[in-house]
Amino acid sequence: MKRLLLIISALIAIASTSTAQKPVNFKALQKKYPWSIPIESFHDDTVVIKGKIENYDPQQSGFATLLGSTFNLFEDVTAASMPINADGTFEKKIKTSYPICSEFCEYNQNGQFHLPFFAYPGDTVIINAKVNNGRLECTYPQGRCKNLQNVVPYLVLLDRETLYALEDCKGNFTDFINECEKLWNTLINKVLNDAKTLNFSKEETGMALELSRCYYAKAILAGLMFQQDHCYTERIEGKYHYITLSDTARMNQMKNVNNYKFFKHIDFNDPVFFCSDMFILLNYMDHSLPPFSSNKRIGRVYPPRDMESSKKFFYRADSLLRKALQTNNNTPVVQMVMYNSLKTFIDRTWSDIEIGLPTDSIKEIRDHIMPLFAFAPVRKKVEELFVDRISNNQITVPLRHCAVTEFIDSLRTAYPGKYLYLDFWAMGCGPCRSTIQASKDLREKIGNNPDIKLVFVNGDNPNYTKMHEYVATHLANEVNIYPGEDNFTLLRDVFGFAGIPHFEVISPDGQVVKERFIKFDLRDHADNYEQFKKQFDILKNKL
Repeated sequence: MKRLLLIISALIAIASTSTAQKPVNFKALQKKYPWSIPIESFHDDTVVIKGKIENYDPQQSGFATLLGSTFNLFEDVTAASMPINADGTFEKKIKTSYPICSEFCEYNQNGQFHLPFFAYPGDTVIINAKVNNGRLECTYPQGRCKNLQNVVPYLVLLDRETLYALEDCKGNFTDFINECEKLWNTLINKVLNDAKTLNFSKEETGMALELSRCYYAKAILAGLMFQQDHCYTERIEGKYHYITLSDTARMNQMKNVNNYKFFKHIDFNDPVFFCSDMFILLNYMDHSLPPFSSNKRIGRVYPPRDMESSKKFFYRADSLLRKALQTNNNTPVVQMVMYNSLKTFIDRTWSDIEIGLPTDSIKEIRDHIMPLFAFAPVRKKVEELFVDRISNNQITVPLRHCAVTEFIDSLRTAYPGKYLYLDFWAMGCGPCRSTIQASKDLREKIGNNPDIKLVFVNGDNPNYTKMHEYVATHLANEVNIYPGEDNFTLLRDVFGFAGIPHFEVISPDGQVVKERFIKFDLRDHADNYEQFKKQFDILKNKL
């Protein structure tokens, strides 16, 4: 308990520390505290996390499942849940292709419960935990975490504390730039001070310093998201949201790559970014980095459909991203952004059920863009992606039958011959509510379609009064399922999704339609039933 209190006391919100800090010589620190991720640690395998929570009582602790967000970038799946058995034992297998530093956790009125871990593909992580005053005290009796058991819990908390350190940055964009520089010195000096307080070894200090650069990058990108929000005003008229650019000067500053010199502190060549929840980093880069995100589109279509535009798209996006990140190199991080764009490109354009590029054209584009992927683990995944998309025409996969999917079998019995269109949502998700409210007219027309049954699957506590009031107002005529928070988390595992709103389609024979073939959804076609129906009919005919 003493060590846990030290960790918590060491993690006072970084944004509040505005005192001057001595400049950081990071290269010198790397020599003094060396730590790195070897290239050999990149391979496909399973991480097993298992152990026992002593004195575990599900009633007193208030949880039977811990939540996770370990997202496999190459598999498009997330490890969303860790069920805890009645005797406190637990075991979870995670498929990964690179090292991961993450946690399973739960926040409730009884406390904050964390199971942090760090592992390479193929590792088995043993965690001995004990409930103490609303927290979990964790030790690692063997394996990789044993030598890092001081720093692993610290890093998980540091990541959370740092992410929104720039959220409340006031003033203009120049002030934001200055705050970024302050944050760099504050963060690194803080880690050094905490390393002394918490008696980190040299290896643990090195790991903390390396991952701090990742957290710094994510904090900047999260801050940029809020900076962009300051550039726009929003008004609501009926069910429509209108967003208008109101601060052109700030936005022009944000688009200027010369204003991003704070990224010079970060070596995006370092593979350590993979183990620091890179999923968040990549999402922010795609949407919150204006020199890249606001200019990467070609015309009004993203991704482009024709072959010549396809070829130009990736090289142009690669160039914009390098400039924004202040690097001349085609770093692993840059390549991962390109890999994500490639998946989007293939799944939304090349696999278009109605159009679809010929196989020879896809191979031609593949050969043209492969030089962009020089980092061996990413290049291997790009090659596998092309092989899968060219040779694998399977549109559906079997449904994983288990206790939490029994409601799907019941729905199939109640609505025989229909495609079940599942909308996963929760009250805490703004885009979920926005989609529901904007799609009222569309849903009425879907209700008259003899081939589709729309089903809403809610992730809130079934006893949540406001949720039921909302359903009575906006979803009174729909089929609503309330599996409960723990079961909803298990459903994330079954279907492999992290964020919501999320949509799944179950065919009449009980198969799950692959996500990339679902071109019709409530968000994109809220005002266009004909387009929704057209895309659905294409899928139906294909099946």
